[in-house]
Amino acid sequence: MRTLLKFILPAIFAVAAFGGVKSFEEIKDEPKGLAKDYYFYRLLTEGDYTKEQAQILNKDVFRRAGVLAKKLAEILPPKKVKGNCDSVDVKNILDANVTCQKQCLRVPFMMKLKKETRQKLADKFKDSDPLLYRRLSSLNEKHPEDEFAKFNDTDAFLVYFKQSSHKDKFDKIFDANFINSLAAKKEFHVLANDLIIDKKSAKFRQNFLAIKETELAGKDAFMLGINAVLLNSPKDAMRFFARAEAAFDRQDRKDNAVFWLYLLSKNTIYLDKLNQSRDVNIYTLYANELTGASPAANIVSPTPTKEKVADYDIKDPFLWQKTFKMIKEMSAEDAAKHSETFNTKETLGQYAYLMEKASGYKDSYFVMPFVDELEDVNATRKALLYAIGRQESRFIPAVISTSYALGMMQFMPFLANHIGKKELAIPNFDQDDMFDPRLALKFADHHLNYLEKYLYHPLFVAYAYNGGIGFTKKMLQRGDLFNEGKYEPFLSMELVPFAESRDYGKKVLANYVIYLRLLRSSTSISTLFESSKKPALTDKFRN
Repeated sequence: MRTLLKFILPAIFAVAAFGGVKSFEEIKDEPKGLAKDYYFYRLLTEGDYTKEQAQILNKDVFRRAGVLAKKLAEILPPKKVKGNCDSVDVKNILDANVTCQKQCLRVPFMMKLKKETRQKLADKFKDSDPLLYRRLSSLNEKHPEDEFAKFNDTDAFLVYFKQSSHKDKFDKIFDANFINSLAAKKEFHVLANDLIIDKKSAKFRQNFLAIKETELAGKDAFMLGINAVLLNSPKDAMRFFARAEAAFDRQDRKDNAVFWLYLLSKNTIYLDKLNQSRDVNIYTLYANELTGASPAANIVSPTPTKEKVADYDIKDPFLWQKTFKMIKEMSAEDAAKHSETFNTKETLGQYAYLMEKASGYKDSYFVMPFVDELEDVNATRKALLYAIGRQESRFIPAVISTSYALGMMQFMPFLANHIGKKELAIPNFDQDDMFDPRLALKFADHHLNYLEKYLYHPLFVAYAYNGGIGFTKKMLQRGDLFNEGKYEPFLSMELVPFAESRDYGKKVLANYVIYLRLLRSSTSISTLFESSKKPALTDKFRN
């Protein structure tokens, strides 16, 4: 039977040495993916290329977004097709033909028109286009929001709400049937999420309590549950969280909803349910601790004796991309067969990928690679480094994120260059050096030294590692999060403004607890929860 490496190794010798900007010739034949996108972006911003070469590589872009899309728009600007209605604006809309008038008359455009202009257009379309007539007429009323609600015009209402600078006009109770129609729109999630996270428009949010939960998606039901908690309506919160548990697919999301059912009811049946979950998260860990139950999850932390895989370059992002593609397409049985190849100290991340797939994702691997680099690091810092590394990359040295964060500890290029060139003054440093996992760990350790000057709690350090210290400072200085109070710190954890950081912090905290246990320096997650709501123990920004 051929091993996984026999599929991959022939590609190794076709790849140039890594580190630095690559030429067109070096990357043109590489497979489509984030690695190629990243090196294409580096070529465009740091290298030499012809417009023809840029056009060739442009055809093979994997993810046309972010900085790459912006740079390509500068170098290869799309041809602008002049429309017949481009010259129409609020000043000459009355002189435009009917086709252009209809094309331009969207709610945001209508809102910019003078009242007299709206009325003339409403009169014009009264018989031929009832929807346009009604929207134009509604905007001329004292309370357009009431008019849109009366006619069940959910699309117009949502746009009007988004565009309106005076949200207080919506602070009223609307018809329950209309609110349920509103909740069925996909745009409602963004509106509701923003209002709930920011605790804005409490009177308007009272309307959300009238929403029927039976057809809601898990994420909507969960956020409406948080809204009900904020509005001190526990009975409504219970039904929303029950729906969230039923609607979510991911076990960690289900566990999150179940935990809120426990917080609201104090019924230990929900702790029993959490104890049966095989997912490792802060809620299952807390339930285990509260009840004294053993975790249902099977936590594995292998300690291989073999040093590395011969002729496998762990720093090569193209090679990892190919490896990942093959693992993704494997059956569980094949993953188990090929896993032993990567059972080395240097490839513990790859080994864990294969073994978790082989177990049907029933086993949770908490690997500790490159432990020799952390010999002089205390257990608390070591646990935090591993907790972050597991969440950032699953310990894959050559991984590249969609935002081009690099390597095992996922440093953004600007931060990697700042630390490498200015703070550590490494000669000939290149951002691709972040694909060296040993150097990545040193950078992360250095960066944590900086973060921990201001943040004393692993949860807040995690928020800052992911979202930036500026984001974390602003969040904490709001003053309404992570203090003593009912349902704290769990309510504050659901109100972290940036969704990615919200989830990231929870996962890193769970990882941290597990790694401390593995390092024989365990801590109580209850203690971590308690300290997180005491500003004197968590951060410098509020002291």
